[in-house]
Parts: sequence; C-alpha cells; structure tokens
Amino acid sequence: MLVLYETSTGYAVFKLLDEKKLVQIENLYDEFQTFDKASSIVQLQKFYKFSTTEDAMSAATAAVEGKIGKKLKKVLKKIVAEDANEQLAVADSLLGKVIKDKFNLTCVHNTAISELMRCIRTQTNNLITEVSERENTAMSLGLAHGLSRYKLKFSGDKIDTMIIQAVSLLDDLDKELNNYIMRCREWYGWHFPELGSVVQDHAAYVKTVKKLGMRTASITMDLSDVLPADLEQRVKDAAQISMGTEISDEDIRHITGLCDQIIEMQDYRSQLFEYLRNRMAAIAPNLTVLLGELVGARLISHAGEFHLKLLNMLSNCLTTPIFCLDF
Repeated sequence: MLVLYETSTGYAVFKLLDEKKLVQIENLYDEFQTFDKASSIVQLQKFYKFSTTEDAMSAATAAVEGKIGKKLKKVLKKIVAEDANEQLAVADSLLGKVIKDKFNLTCVHNTAISELMRCIRTQTNNLITEVSERENTAMSLGLAHGLSRYKLKFSGDKIDTMIIQAVSLLDDLDKELNNYIMRCREWYGWHFPELGSVVQDHAAYVKTVKKLGMRTASITMDLSDVLPADLEQRVKDAAQISMGTEISDEDIRHITGLCDQIIEMQDYRSQLFEYLRNRMAAIAPNLTVLLGELVGARLISHAGEFHLKLLNMLSNCLTTPIFCLDF
C-alpha cells in the first residue's frame, strides 16, 4: 500500500512496509515515537516539492474545492505508471473518490488511515529530508495565511452577511426617518398645523415644507411637481385661514435643512432597498417570491447558519404545498 501525504511544501508518497500495524491503531502512535520505529513502518518513495508558494496555494485551494490540482495530477500519473496495482491511502474520502474516478486507482480512507496520517505528521521533518524544518515552518505559515484569506474571500456566508447588514441598516434607516419626519411635522406644525391633515404622505409632506417655506408663500407658489392638483389647492386654501404662529427666517432655514436630510435619507433608502432586492433575488429567489424581500431577508438574518435548511424547506413548499401546511 502507498500513502499519499500532503505537506505545505509538497506531496510525499510513502510505502507502507507493515500493513499489520493498521490492525491495532490504538498502539500505532507508540510506533512513531522515534524515527527508527517510524522508518520501519513507512518509507519515503518520492517527494514532489512545490516550486513556489503559488503552487502550494493552488494545490490547497483545489483540495478545498474538491478538485485535483496540476501538481497532484502529475504525482498520480506517475503512481499509475509505476504502481498501478497498489492501493493508495488518502487523508480525505472525497479526494479518494475523485482520484478513483479519474485515475482508476483503488483509494483507501478509514479510521486507521486517519491515525496513520496523524502519526506521520509527528515525524514529518525526519521522514522527509528534502525540506528543512525552517523551510517547512515558513511555508506552512504563508500557506495558512493565504488559505485563510481564500476561505474568507469565497466564504458561503459572505453573501448572507451582505444581506444581513443591508436589512439591518434598512431597519435603522426606517427608525431614523420616522423620528426625523415626526420632528419635522411637529416643528413645522407650529407654523402651519393644517398642512399635516391635508398631506398625509410623509415624503410629500417633507417636499412640500421644503418648497413652501413660509405658509404665506403658498399663494404664488407652484406645488404641482410635489402635490396633485386637488391637494395643492387644499393646501393653498388652508394656508389662507391657518391658525399657526409666525416664525422667523432662521426657523425656516433650520426646518428646510431638516427636510434636506430627510430627502437624502429617503433617496439612499430607495437605493439600499434596490440593492437588497437584487441580492435576495440572486441568493434566495424562492424565499423572495413566497415572503417578499424584507421578510425573507429578516428571516435569513435570524435563521443564521440554519437558513439553508430553511430555504430548502421553503423551496419544497412550492411543489408540495399540502405537506407544508401540515408541517
């Protein structure tokens, strides 16, 4: 049996000299306490060193994706050419399946093989003399950092995080907008209290206040770009008989400044909602159709790591509604 062992510096192919040692794995660790004992169990046949850190990173990322990298392909081709009849012990069962499918090699992975790999790791520096301990440590550190960045870059949770952050910010904006609009209505209501009952829509109210300024300006002010014709006339009529108090130009300047802030926040909220809608349509289309963008995004936010199961369940609801109702 051959053992395919991957290190940060390359691939090692060991020959298992005594397969009987795998029968009693509880004693296997003791057999690797010294180099002499370890060398009587496994013997290095060939070591295929990575040329650069990029090669090591490429091999590691391929393994993460369940693929066979270029370097490993070369190693396996040589094994097929020289030892095609040998069994190949691998550290990962998924990798073994891929190797078997592509190279028709009999791969072995079980508890005993896992323990063997762990034991080989304790004597790596002694068994593989082609690489110094210092070089191995430096390569391991660089590869660990690179692989961590790769996993963060292609994390499956990354898109979920974007959705969670977007819907949380959307909720915060709604709260702030509600506070600002209520403050604007109360503040301007001292000057023109009747406007609040005439213009119910918050966005239209803020735009009307910004354009109108002093209520006395309504007589000559054109509000057609803010309000429909019937509401515009009602506003002008209410302004003529308003019971509000007089305010100064400085008061109006601060009130319209608040209106500018509200309008800017409303515009950004519209952009953020469009962004969230596109994200939800891409990652959870079924959930979006069933519950809508906001409810679906909040569900993902609260579900956390279990949201994929939730999405699968809801996807099944599209084809089996009766069972979902029973559930």
